[in-house]
Amino acid sequence: MKSSSALFPVTLMRADILGDLSEDIYLVKHNRDPDQSVQIALTRVGLAEFPEKSGFPLVLVHGSFTNRGFWLSPKGQGFARYLVEQGFDVWLFEQRGHGLSPRNQDYSRNTVERYARYDVPAVHEFIEEKTGRFPAWVGHSLGGTMIATAVAAGFCDNTIPAFVMFGTQVVRPNLALQVPLLSQITRGVVYFKQELDGRKLKIGPENEPAGVINEYLARHSLLGRWKLPSTNEPLLPRWKEECIPMLGVSAAGDTTDPAKYCQRFYRMYGGPKEELLLGTENGFSKDFAHIDMVVSKEAELEVWPKVSNWLKAYAG
Repeated sequence: MKSSSALFPVTLMRADILGDLSEDIYLVKHNRDPDQSVQIALTRVGLAEFPEKSGFPLVLVHGSFTNRGFWLSPKGQGFARYLVEQGFDVWLFEQRGHGLSPRNQDYSRNTVERYARYDVPAVHEFIEEKTGRFPAWVGHSLGGTMIATAVAAGFCDNTIPAFVMFGTQVVRPNLALQVPLLSQITRGVVYFKQELDGRKLKIGPENEPAGVINEYLARHSLLGRWKLPSTNEPLLPRWKEECIPMLGVSAAGDTTDPAKYCQRFYRMYGGPKEELLLGTENGFSKDFAHIDMVVSKEAELEVWPKVSNWLKAYAG
């Protein structure tokens, strides 16, 4: 089968119609990771009646224990649809083993660093090949961490025009992990289990591999820091020197990634930045939480337009 890309093998899995939306679903096999079995599912969403997509490209990246359904429901509703209606060319990125992305052979050793080092640049380049423009990136929680890692490490060579992070931080100390040996014991248990099941934990429809979980535990344990595990290179110093426009969104009622830690992380960023704190003190109808800051009727009315308008300023 002929590849959909001259860069590396890309398969068009299928082209579907979801109500009045179109979906072109690609599998990107970039062959850059040491595990050559890695394939990333990438869904291009558009309006079915307008098959020619010429808007500014955006990539949406879900957080942990979920998939593209965070942005677009099976009935075709969600933030992704809203952005399509606003004229953007929307692409949904699914992390390895999530949603339509198949599990790679080395699944349990997947890490955010590997996602940021290999998957993000490949998808970034493929979308530029298809559209003629490098896309802006939007991430929620772990998806935001993945994007921030790619930005701070320079994996996309500063070709990202702008990025948005919802509920993202890497600086919150986990008090439980400050207990001597507890972090090491926890990481050992996770490594033995190989993965955590989001359904059993009642926190989402997907699993997360041991590599991603242990990377998080190491980062938030005693003496932990945000770094590239493969090289031990710290990322905060480079984060403070970046120059790509960034919008940092935090939610006043977020207990998973509390607003004060998200704000602390955003304010460390060296490039042009804006913040959006979703709470009643800032004129919103409620103190938003970790999920409903994106997925809720209130978010549709109050949050989505603000983020869309911010992105339009960089859609030249």
